[in-house]
Amino acid sequence: MATAKRVTYFKAKIEDKPGSLYDLVKNLKAKDLGLLSLKGISQGTQGEILVVAKSPDKLRAAWKASGILIEEGTAFYLSGVDKTGALHPDLDGLAKVGVNIVATEAVAAGRSYGAILWVDPADVEKTAKALGAK
Repeated sequence: MATAKRVTYFKAKIEDKPGSLYDLVKNLKAKDLGLLSLKGISQGTQGEILVVAKSPDKLRAAWKASGILIEEGTAFYLSGVDKTGALHPDLDGLAKVGVNIVATEAVAAGRSYGAILWVDPADVEKTAKALGAK
């Protein structure tokens, strides 16, 4: 099984135009806000950004002050050794307790992988227990 950690995700809307993501990342860097995860999706004339920050309180304050924060919630960060079927035990455990995964994002780099799992807010505690997440 992977190492699982409960994390806070933040959602923001930005303009869907060249340079918008760069401006957002430049602003995060200027505020010394490191990230575990960044996901951007085009939604017509707007972009939707999902971020898991290393310092959630700092990101929350910055995005509230700028007015771009539209949602925050709980997700789960999984990490471990990259090998075929690495997510299998965790996904099997969630299926067995009836947790439906709303979205996931995973990437491998070198010999390690990381994944973010989003679940329905009603399933957060059940997910934490099944994953052994703090």
